[in-house]
Amino acid sequence: MTTHPSAGARDWGGRLPRNESLDLDDEQRATAERLRSGSVRWAEESGFAATDDDGGLIGPFNAFVLRPGPGKAFNRWVGTDQRDSSLSATVREVVILTVGAAWGAAYELYAHIAVARSVGLTEDAVRALHDGSAADVLTGDELVVHRFVDELVRTHRVSDGTYAAAEAALGRDGVLDTVHLTGMYLSVSALLNAFEIPAPEIPPAP
Repeated sequence: MTTHPSAGARDWGGRLPRNESLDLDDEQRATAERLRSGSVRWAEESGFAATDDDGGLIGPFNAFVLRPGPGKAFNRWVGTDQRDSSLSATVREVVILTVGAAWGAAYELYAHIAVARSVGLTEDAVRALHDGSAADVLTGDELVVHRFVDELVRTHRVSDGTYAAAEAALGRDGVLDTVHLTGMYLSVSALLNAFEIPAPEIPPAP
């Protein structure tokens, strides 16, 4: 069962106002409703909170309401990736957690540790991705994709050897999907960090 943080525990908007405190226009209200019926429900099913205990949107979801156009486009991108990606669910979460750890994006880590657990990534792998020791724990495709994404995010390039290993393991489509997913969560990380958007505490392993 997902635990929701107390609305009064901290300023969940970070540097942004909470949308519940504003007089929203029609597009913003429609965006908030779409998020509640889609992303918020998915978050609950995955084991992380997208709202506080009063129902107010937290994490990047509050920001998506404030600027509905980019928020809507981003969520279409996410939906397309979730529907059409050639990557397995666990490999996708390795990509996302590798990006989140490199950027220190608290809410991304909080949310996707829950998602990773829900899709079956081992607790040792989850812990290692969070604390930076993943290269010592991961194996197979998960290790290959972690090395690829970590190198790309931290050095802004990928060596020939790392690229060849990724293409051999994932295929050309898999490498393309990895790069698109990396870009997606670099965008989320930038949003979270620029606006100092906080996250609830990461719950212990179930």
